[in-house]
Amino acid sequence: MNPRPGITFLIISLLSTAATRGGDGAPSAKDALTPSPKDALTPSAKDALTPSAKDALTPSAKDASPLSPKSSKDIIPAISRPPQGDWNLGAGISWRDIGVINFRSGISNFTIPGFYQPSSTPVPGIGPASGPADRDYDDGFVRTDARATRTTDYGYEALGQIQGNTLVFNATGGERQDVSRTTSSSDSAWREDRDHVVAPYLKLSYQSDLGNGWSAGPAIHLSFAEVNGARRGLNTLFGREQMDTFDIAATDFFDITGLDLPREVPYTGAPNIVAPLVPNAPVADSRLLTPTLRTTDVVTWNDSIAESLELDAWSLGVGVEATYQVDDRFYASIGAGMVLNVASWDAARNNLLFQQVNGGTPTVIDSSSASSMGSSILWGFYLQTSSGYKLSEDWALELSLRYDHTEELNGRVGNSSFDVDLGGLSLGLGANYSF
Repeated sequence: MNPRPGITFLIISLLSTAATRGGDGAPSAKDALTPSPKDALTPSAKDALTPSAKDALTPSAKDASPLSPKSSKDIIPAISRPPQGDWNLGAGISWRDIGVINFRSGISNFTIPGFYQPSSTPVPGIGPASGPADRDYDDGFVRTDARATRTTDYGYEALGQIQGNTLVFNATGGERQDVSRTTSSSDSAWREDRDHVVAPYLKLSYQSDLGNGWSAGPAIHLSFAEVNGARRGLNTLFGREQMDTFDIAATDFFDITGLDLPREVPYTGAPNIVAPLVPNAPVADSRLLTPTLRTTDVVTWNDSIAESLELDAWSLGVGVEATYQVDDRFYASIGAGMVLNVASWDAARNNLLFQQVNGGTPTVIDSSSASSMGSSILWGFYLQTSSGYKLSEDWALELSLRYDHTEELNGRVGNSSFDVDLGGLSLGLGANYSF
């Protein structure tokens, strides 16, 4: 339906009302009621009823938006925050299976003295083994007289001394002391196996959240341990000296070939009488000396060495650690890193030289000592695994197992050298605080 007749009627009515209220000053009906159809009755739908969507209904983004008219490159995007992390401070004690000590004990600088001297005492009274001389025996005598090589001044105690063409005389009272000596020396050694020591430790780590229950970060470990070892009664020197004392008996043989000696015994002759003439010297090289062992004396020597080592070891480990949160309470972690060990040690060696005569009480006859102190820096690495239980959001109990491998510590004291292995396993129990 065409709306224009209705609109025209509405406008005419409004104008009539205005003219009636206006009085004499109002425009005439002609002026009011007969406007130009172009100007009064047919306004454009564009101007009266349907304003432009641009002007009325859809203001442009430029007019409506409060944003700056600059390009989109000036719009600042939202900044994403990095994953959050936690610091963890732990402390506890560990049972460390460390400290293999190897000592090589060198030979002591002692000189083993002599104690006995060999000696010999001839049988008294029997004279030399050859040549004319006055000779007294236990069972007779032979003395020189005016004759040059023979004599009648002799006597004997028993017929048994006449043995065929030989007259035999015996004597005792001689002594001989024979001394034998042996010495030996060799290095000694001892070993102290790994010791189970209690070592306190501290741990500081930072864990960054990686998602899916994982976190990782750096870790620092500090621990302290004492290692001690000692041995007594080590020997490197041995000496033995033995003296055998013999009683010496002598037997001389006189040649009586062709002589008929008196058979009355004991027979005692005299110088320059009428009797068988016996040689005044034994048969050459016939003297027989018979030793009979009387006593044996023994003296022994040995050194005795006491060695000790006291060692304090500080270990600083720096590495990385990864943790997996199993659930709200339990977690597990693994870690590895480098270790710097600072070891301070004090070693001592004391030497004693003992002498013992015939099994009596040993007596100290010499002594010496040496001591040595030092510090060493030893590098190594560690591997560690642990598991924990959270008591609260901040506190947790942790059980750890760790293996350390380090350089060997080497040192000397006196004539001894030693090395120590500070590597080994550790079992730790402690508490962690997160902040």
